Amino acid sequence: MLEERGWQVERATLAGHGGRPLGAVRSVADLADDVVEHHAAGALVVGHSLGAVVALELAARASYAVGVLLEDPPGPGRTRRSREDAEQRTREDAAARTDPHTAVTELLHGHPTWTRRDARTVVEGRLRSDPALQRFSARHLSWDLPARVAASPVPVGLLVAVGRYSALAEPDRSALTGSLAHVTEVGAGHHVHLDAPERWVAAVDAFGASLSRGGPPR
Repeated sequence: MLEERGWQVERATLAGHGGRPLGAVRSVADLADDVVEHHAAGALVVGHSLGAVVALELAARASYAVGVLLEDPPGPGRTRRSREDAEQRTREDAAARTDPHTAVTELLHGHPTWTRRDARTVVEGRLRSDPALQRFSARHLSWDLPARVAASPVPVGLLVAVGRYSALAEPDRSALTGSLAHVTEVGAGHHVHLDAPERWVAAVDAFGASLSRGGPPR
């Protein structure tokens, strides 16, 4: 959908996702190093969930990102909630590996706006994730989201879900929504790009336009 608006789109797959092993990753910086190795600089970086934290790390790299848009970023790592969330995702990943068909059906039931393709994409992501990812991220990865945003040398936008399925909890939610100039709140779940794809595209497009760069958007 972004391509239809003239965007050049590259899709980055973080280590531990999409069939890629977690490997020697030991920090958010390591995840960002891996992205830099495989993707050229000079783009607006849109990061979802953990990818939003990685996007902020990329923003800190000199001249790498022209801006970052955070899609429903998570609260701080290494907390009770982050451990509980990781345990829940581990159970969901295991259930998907045991019975992918049922996992798709359950996702469609819980997300009535999703297509079957959307649900299959999420389940395939669970099937192809490194089993060590959730355990490792809950135990070893931590960040201060408001501090990272405040320190960003490039513009930061926020696209955040509203409701109990959002990963962004207080006090980080109020800190970010109150400090950023570009905030879009959507009545959707954690996967805003699937729950409300038109709102997601509009938010990316509008934030990209605010950066006032010449040439085709990227």
